[in-house]
Amino acid sequence: MGIQLVVSEFISQGKSLYHRLRSDGEALSDVELMALREQLHILDAEAGHLQELKEFESEDSPFIFNGKRPQAAKQLGRKYHG
Repeated sequence: MGIQLVVSEFISQGKSLYHRLRSDGEALSDVELMALREQLHILDAEAGHLQELKEFESEDSPFIFNGKRPQAAKQLGRKYHG
């Protein structure tokens, strides 16, 4: 299964989860809510990292193709290692 399909399914299921949380989310324990929020945070951090990489690659691709990597590339690192 390709990553695009997985993301599409996640978004679809996320919409359903949103409505379930609105209607009967009170039934979740504090631990379950904390786990949900942590997982969403991890996904958000990784999506942000990927977006930054794409922006960096599009802005600085001439430097990379010339074999010269700008200083910013050395400083660009993952926000979450997990």
